[in-house]
Amino acid sequence: MTRRQTREFHEQFLHPAWLRDRTTSANLRLSMAMANTLAVKPDFEPVFGAKKDDLQALRDNVEQSSQILCSPFLAFTPTLETPADWACFTDGTTSTLAYDRLADSTPALTALDKMLLEQHNRVYVGALYDVLNISLLAAPLLGISIELAEFLRTLPQHRVELAISSRAIPLFKWRFASPIFWTEANSGRLSSEVLAHYLMEHCPLRTDKLPHSGAWGGLRMPRPLSEAYAEALLHFKCRAKSVASLFKMSVLNVRKDYIRIHGESSPSGHSPTSSAWYLDSAGKRLQSTFHLWLFRAAIASEATIPGAFIAAVDISKQLFVDDSKLTADRAFHLSRSMASEHELAVRSCRTCGTAYLTASGDLAHAVLCPSCSGTLTSPNFGRVGRTRARKKKG
Repeated sequence: MTRRQTREFHEQFLHPAWLRDRTTSANLRLSMAMANTLAVKPDFEPVFGAKKDDLQALRDNVEQSSQILCSPFLAFTPTLETPADWACFTDGTTSTLAYDRLADSTPALTALDKMLLEQHNRVYVGALYDVLNISLLAAPLLGISIELAEFLRTLPQHRVELAISSRAIPLFKWRFASPIFWTEANSGRLSSEVLAHYLMEHCPLRTDKLPHSGAWGGLRMPRPLSEAYAEALLHFKCRAKSVASLFKMSVLNVRKDYIRIHGESSPSGHSPTSSAWYLDSAGKRLQSTFHLWLFRAAIASEATIPGAFIAAVDISKQLFVDDSKLTADRAFHLSRSMASEHELAVRSCRTCGTAYLTASGDLAHAVLCPSCSGTLTSPNFGRVGRTRARKKKG
């Protein structure tokens, strides 16, 4: 395999720019469609999980809307949440309780309403299948379960398209159906780290319930594949020594590849070893947890260890951009140590239930995530504000 072929091969592990553009386009079109629908049919609020004023305020705030709608993540999730629900929709089998509730809660529609809803459903389904067919991380990117992602991959898109033509129910809803989310978004407090928290909170994938990667070592794969994975890891500035050790390659050759890619030598010295670093601050803890969430989601989707790691680092970089705190080297150490050591654990926040990285000695009932403690937001909207918002929601 030539170097050019290897380079093209490693790029297939990354989230492509065209797919992110498709996701952004779908987010923009569906948010406008949802706002327009709610303006004339407010009865759709419980179905969509959003209010027209909130959506319009978000779209008017360029910085906040860009943060949410232009990320690699789809800002909408399916109203049908299980394989049985989708089978009912596409095949007309015995209806599920969730399907019946959705059909009953959908307001009466005119012929024009049905036509518009069909168009919007097609936009959503198009984006859904684009992500499903390309990304190892389809489940977290779409906010669905691994089980549903696997089922939809086996469900031909044309069958869904046919069902859309005959069944007038909305297939999408707002992903972050939380008054706390809207309070932060409409007040300009929604940073990339706060968004990352909501992506984890409003997703059926829980980091503490996802599988570990297993041992990092003795990876058996064809040499061309090893070279492609190694180049992808070097692309993110993983140390040459670590990469060479993982794939049992010549350190000298890997260092030469690092210089070729970055125009500088690979960092020397000891690799990261401190587990305490990941808990040093709210931002480090959030980004470390987010990386583990993505990495384990890819492992649950039967990705290889290096493939899962590359996909997780890539998406994290795209979300956090200049605010990224977790280097690829740190992420490499975290992913490996969580599979073989016991200094860190993942436990649920006692308030919101989102699983977060914590010290293994911390008591489970005492875990409080950075979001609920208010350390990711303004001091004026800390735990008290969140508690009031949750009570209001209840």
